Amino acid sequence: STQSTGLNPELVLKLRESIQKAKQEGNYDGYNKVGNMWFDRIYQLYPDLYSQLVAPPIISGILRALLGRQCQLRSIRAHTNPGPYQQEWHLDFYGYWEELKEAKNARFGVPPFCVNTTFYLNDNAPGVAYVEFVKDGHKSEPPHLGNRALFSDWCRSQEREIVYPQAGDCLLFYSHLPHRGAKEQDHMERSNIVLNYQINPMWPKIWHVSWPTLLPENLEFPFP
Repeated sequence: STQSTGLNPELVLKLRESIQKAKQEGNYDGYNKVGNMWFDRIYQLYPDLYSQLVAPPIISGILRALLGRQCQLRSIRAHTNPGPYQQEWHLDFYGYWEELKEAKNARFGVPPFCVNTTFYLNDNAPGVAYVEFVKDGHKSEPPHLGNRALFSDWCRSQEREIVYPQAGDCLLFYSHLPHRGAKEQDHMERSNIVLNYQINPMWPKIWHVSWPTLLPENLEFPFP
């Protein structure tokens, strides 16, 4: 994973306020048992604000180097964790390994690839909140992807890397890398915004944590 710093405090505040307003107005799309509330329509609610997160200068060079002109923005999703939060171990792009194998069956098949960029809107720190990854978890297919309990046990048994992003930081990592976030102080506000970029269009029913966001062409393909 790569960590970049660069969102100015004024933009961070506006993003935090937009998520809290959407929450108060009931414009969230889910709230699960581990404490994660998410907003799949946040771009539609605040298009001018959220368009500023599409390939901004702090990460555009990395995205271009990784994905080139085929870089396509797949989705924009905001999250907030109002109370206790212990995220389950997961991949964003669950279907990566299956699609990698399937592409070999087609003469011109190209395996899809996806990158996650997560913007953090609050300070994380030891004893407060963190994000952790399975070290080198993107290099080989993990076991038990169809069994959440066994998969989580496997992740916990592996060597892990823990990071503490600050407000305005962006983490960029492969979308098939096992990871999770957590709070150690239940009362803290913890919000972030995830943009997933893919190297080529994926078929509609591909196994991915997010649904495609309807976007104007200049945002969907940021590198014409």
